[in-house]
Amino acid sequence: MRAIVHETGVLGLYSGLSAALLRQGTYTMTRFAVYDLAKAKLASEGRPPTGAQLAAATLLSGVAGGVVGNPAEILNVRMQNDQALPAHRRRNYRNAAHGLVVMLRSEGVRALAIGLAPSLVRATLATASQFVSYDLLKARLLRAGYPDSVSVHFAASFAAGLVATTVCSPADVIKSRVMASLRRSDSARRVPGMWQTARDIWRAEGLHAFFKGWVPAYMRLCPQLVITFVIYEKLRKVYFARYR
Repeated sequence: MRAIVHETGVLGLYSGLSAALLRQGTYTMTRFAVYDLAKAKLASEGRPPTGAQLAAATLLSGVAGGVVGNPAEILNVRMQNDQALPAHRRRNYRNAAHGLVVMLRSEGVRALAIGLAPSLVRATLATASQFVSYDLLKARLLRAGYPDSVSVHFAASFAAGLVATTVCSPADVIKSRVMASLRRSDSARRVPGMWQTARDIWRAEGLHAFFKGWVPAYMRLCPQLVITFVIYEKLRKVYFARYR
């Protein structure tokens, strides 16, 4: 963090903000919507969903979110990674819209699917580790006699952040490396696949490399999950209940 501030100033901490917002507006919204709808459709009336039904809802929402949010994910990774590249290799996207236009012009429509496989794996793992762990932890707290309040939502989402960061870290590392790889018209390099990237990381850096960046990932994800789930629970009680 100190190095980023020293080299690019405080604004460097917000590199890729437009892409991150676009990602949340596509990837996260899709996952929440599909997960809730799938859970409601699959569960028996009047009964909580079973483990198999939760797994099916997780798979559906993870795949949907991964597909819809992949372009924004690519832009997010590239814009945040730009400062780490030599000046002549930087893409210099001004914002998410500019980055999307440049990417389509220079790499074609197929560029929108770069890293889709690890992105789908990551999205499914994220949905399972975030939503299912949150639902299970919240249900456990409610059974223990705690009221359905903000404090329960906060505790369940805080713990879900720990689970999600650990579970998703290997997929995050692989996905980021695939999406950040250069693919220019003047280069013969091919974008490496998911399994090739995983093998290269394992051989060159070992197991610990799959958990690089765990602390900053948790610092990003935990507050995000807490805010998201607390607001979601409020909306679900006040607004969504009217349409059930």
